[in-house]
Amino acid sequence: MWTYASLMVPSFENTTEIDVPVTCTYDFEVVAAKYLESLEQGEVPLLFLFSGTIFNRGLLGFSVEQVPWEKEAAYRLPVRLWRELMDRYFPGSAWIRLRRESFDALYRFKGRHALPTWDDAVEALLKNADTKEER
Repeated sequence: MWTYASLMVPSFENTTEIDVPVTCTYDFEVVAAKYLESLEQGEVPLLFLFSGTIFNRGLLGFSVEQVPWEKEAAYRLPVRLWRELMDRYFPGSAWIRLRRESFDALYRFKGRHALPTWDDAVEALLKNADTKEER
């Protein structure tokens, strides 16, 4: 599963078209992001499952019905499109989530060494780790 999206659709007759916002993340803790990042090309088959409530106005007042469980829509997301989206909103970046203790330790390290960016802090730690491995 990628995400849940909630949307209220204004009243309409017969049919309507709406845009459903689907959150895209570059957080590698999210399985969908890991999967999409691992692909080099092709398409990702997506299946959108719908549920909800329909309020109808009839001759005798209002009625309420559920969106049937079998209502769904398929879409084939080009991997190229996902990569373009990530490059547009997160150019040259990737996101990771850290436990609070790890973040606090990294924050202290960054401050002690007067490193201006998080990248500089991680690079310093990696360089130190590589030096220790070579010994």
